[in-house]
Amino acid sequence: MGSGVRCLALFVGALSIGLSACDSDGSGGEGSGDETGTSGSPTTDGSTSSTDPTQGATSQNPTTDDPTDSSTGGDESGGGESSGGDQEELGQKFELRVGDFSVPAIETSYNCWDFNFSLDQLGHITAFEAVVDNAAHVHHFVVTLTANPSGSSDGYSCYDLEGDMIWAWAPGDTRFELPPEAGFLIGDTPGGSVTLRLQVHYNNPLGVTGETDNSGFDFWVTDELRENNAGTLVFGDIEGIEIPPGEPAHEHIMTCRSEVTEAQFPGPLHVFGTSMHAHDLGSVLYSEVYRDGDMILEMNRDDPFDFENQNMKPIDFDLMPGDQIVNHCIYDSSERDSTTYGGPGTQDEMCWNTIAYYPKIPSGFDYCSSFN
Repeated sequence: MGSGVRCLALFVGALSIGLSACDSDGSGGEGSGDETGTSGSPTTDGSTSSTDPTQGATSQNPTTDDPTDSSTGGDESGGGESSGGDQEELGQKFELRVGDFSVPAIETSYNCWDFNFSLDQLGHITAFEAVVDNAAHVHHFVVTLTANPSGSSDGYSCYDLEGDMIWAWAPGDTRFELPPEAGFLIGDTPGGSVTLRLQVHYNNPLGVTGETDNSGFDFWVTDELRENNAGTLVFGDIEGIEIPPGEPAHEHIMTCRSEVTEAQFPGPLHVFGTSMHAHDLGSVLYSEVYRDGDMILEMNRDDPFDFENQNMKPIDFDLMPGDQIVNHCIYDSSERDSTTYGGPGTQDEMCWNTIAYYPKIPSGFDYCSSFN
């Protein structure tokens, strides 16, 4: 495995994006020049094939500074979540892949890759699409926007999510487009540097050796800034989940208290997407919003929950400071003979609802649990 940076540049109108995954000596990596390769070389239509991370991507565990103002002053275009925006509206497409990574021969592993860019002006990410190569072993993955690469080898071991989570994929829908009035802001750090960190959870319970994976994702960037900066926020528990064996309907309740949202929300948050998440024992998941003691909205419901069919459901409402969010996660442990706890492994459990919203909270607040 290599480390360091390889640097490429691609021009989209006035937007200049340098896709970097360079060698540590600063030499440029060689690109394949075609769309099906794995080496990050731009094609004539502006699409890229991601540079082979085995020649070097860099690791990252920073916290990204949030923009101080969630409005970017773009033209108002209204609307909700898009299901098929045209190429011109979405902007420039880029393709990033992990490059024939050797899947660890252990039950649960979290591995990360950093992809580095530079922008000569601000941009908005408008859409993502998952590309899953080894579906038998890829459990899910998460993309975060982080401040600086650390220089670790490709596929470095990682678990904690530091920086801003901007997108996550689990089995189900592969494509996610933001509504036309919002995007994830990039290029606001000094020098216009950008690092997207891909964290992949691999599940290999039989310890199979010789497995490889070339998963990754495509994403779109526009230099025509949209009206709002988007953010993501997780309402969820991992800590505190304890499911006895042999119970067909054990319920865990996660509460993000009204005192927390009162303190953390700077104003109304417009929610345009919501996605529930659990692991193998999840059977029914739903999330409610309470205001002034009254339940005003069921934000999401998966009944039954199907791990193989998770998705970000479009929704259109405002969360207010002081609202209380309550997740109900019902688990079926009938086939288990020991207690199941909250944790990162497939055999552990989670109780999450991830929302996509705007305007982005300037403080970087992105996780609320029963223990906040």
